[in-house]
Amino acid sequence: MTDIEIISLGDIVYNQQDISPTQLGITSRKINYWLDHNLVPFVEKHQNVKNTETISKEAATKTKWIRLNLSQAVWVCIIDTLSSFGVSADKIAILGKSIWDKPRVDKYADKVFKEHIKENKLQLSQDVIQSLNDYLKDERIMEHNFRTLINPFTDMLKSAILRESMPHTLIYIPDTNDFEFLYGDANLSLKLSSVYMQHPMVSIPMIPIIAKVLAVDFGNKKKELSYLSEIEKQIRDIVVFKKPKIVEIAFENENIKPIVVTEQHKTREQLARYILEHKIAKGAKLLIEIRAQGNYKLTLIKN
Repeated sequence: MTDIEIISLGDIVYNQQDISPTQLGITSRKINYWLDHNLVPFVEKHQNVKNTETISKEAATKTKWIRLNLSQAVWVCIIDTLSSFGVSADKIAILGKSIWDKPRVDKYADKVFKEHIKENKLQLSQDVIQSLNDYLKDERIMEHNFRTLINPFTDMLKSAILRESMPHTLIYIPDTNDFEFLYGDANLSLKLSSVYMQHPMVSIPMIPIIAKVLAVDFGNKKKELSYLSEIEKQIRDIVVFKKPKIVEIAFENENIKPIVVTEQHKTREQLARYILEHKIAKGAKLLIEIRAQGNYKLTLIKN
């Protein structure tokens, strides 16, 4: 990845706060309750309204517009899932503190920066390396910015968006509040300590939740989806904006994977999940075939 691509991915995961809880099926009552009980760390209940030129003056005076970045939106969906399993708000608050606040206290972001400076496995430019060194010397920006953003949870989200490995799962034990992020290893049991073998566990696959969040992005015509390839953007434009009833996506010489369009929101979610689960090889070409009634067959051809 280039420096620009890495920074762009960070902006998507950390900085772009444009997702409304209602777009995720989360009611105002729920999100306000969770914020009041400290279940969603680093999210303010009263936020200033942005882009006021697009809304009425009356709406612009309100301060209860809650907007989330991608990592916060995924966490909110996890809270909703755990709540549906009967996990108490107190336990979720403890889990949230372990996932979000403990890495801040442990200075996880500092360790990540130091590793990039020392190893530079991503082949970052010297300008970026120097910026990381400068940030490490600025305690204020580290404490109030990077340490609240960079942690193992957000690292896992970036891995899922980049489709670096599969699967991505949160394992959680309500009895003990132990948890583990598992990804990139099919033999998951080897990574779990004995405590996970002695108590009931909750397993939450991340891909369906991330797909639900990315579906909000897919419906935004003005947003540049830098994490998608040009071919993936073409597929998204056809599926989401042309709204055909049926789109068949096929890999050359492989089985067809149909996406059946039944409803706009579900269509975006299905497409996001499809893209997360089927990494398209670099250099692939897209053959577009328009069928009867405006339906499409899309064939991905490898070079």
